[in-house]
Amino acid sequence: MRKSKLPYSCIVGFILLAIIGVGVFGAPFISRYEPQQQNAQARLEKPSAAHPMGTDRFGRDMLSRTLHGGRTTLGSAVLALTVALTIGLAVGLLAGIFHGSPLDAILMRTIDVLLAFPFIVFAMIVAALFGTSFLHLLVAVVSVWWVSFARVARSVAIQAKQETSYAAAQVLGASRMSLLRGELLPKAVGPLLVLAAFELAQLLLSISALSFLGLGAQPPTSEWGSMLSDGRDHFMQAPHLLLGPAVCIMLTVLAFNLIGEGLRDRLDPYERTGF
Repeated sequence: MRKSKLPYSCIVGFILLAIIGVGVFGAPFISRYEPQQQNAQARLEKPSAAHPMGTDRFGRDMLSRTLHGGRTTLGSAVLALTVALTIGLAVGLLAGIFHGSPLDAILMRTIDVLLAFPFIVFAMIVAALFGTSFLHLLVAVVSVWWVSFARVARSVAIQAKQETSYAAAQVLGASRMSLLRGELLPKAVGPLLVLAAFELAQLLLSISALSFLGLGAQPPTSEWGSMLSDGRDHFMQAPHLLLGPAVCIMLTVLAFNLIGEGLRDRLDPYERTGF
């Protein structure tokens, strides 16, 4: 018997994510400064009433840059996840419905090659060939990140094909497209939703890490990873430069992981109520 309510971990995750979302998307109303507004007379100021999170080496308000930077980081992570999930779902279901065919073998060998290739190395190759930019970073991320969704979708499809409802639909003359939409896709939604929550946390960490290394967002764009990179040279003098983006990354990743754990418990078909 399934639980009728969301697990507490999921609720806490959604609350954390809602607080972060309100701060990020309400940035123009929370901070009166523009994220790129410089003030040479207020360089590296410590937190104060005028600048609650201090200022950076150009005198820019860190609260404004942190909140606006969340739009870049979160927006890019969600965009990359959406594209990767769409590609992975399509490839996985296609491989699953043609399980055992040459097409399935080709798709799975492609997935194996991409899984064996280090993601960081691939991102560096893309940056070396096409230059460092946030768009190129997203292309590198999506090019590799879809494989985990494809593997899960394929496994769900193969398992669903063993069920009586799939066999019944075949007997009634349903086309492969109808079988995919009516039998395979609904069964893949739950597992992929759980995986997406965990993968979104990993995506955010990876995008921030690559931006920290200079392979993603470029100055003066405010983004959490690039802000950490910009503030590390002034850590001893102004440690507050790292506090905002570091805490935001940590809380956002925690929120997505809590949501993923809660969804996994809620959507697990084998879950039983405890005593």
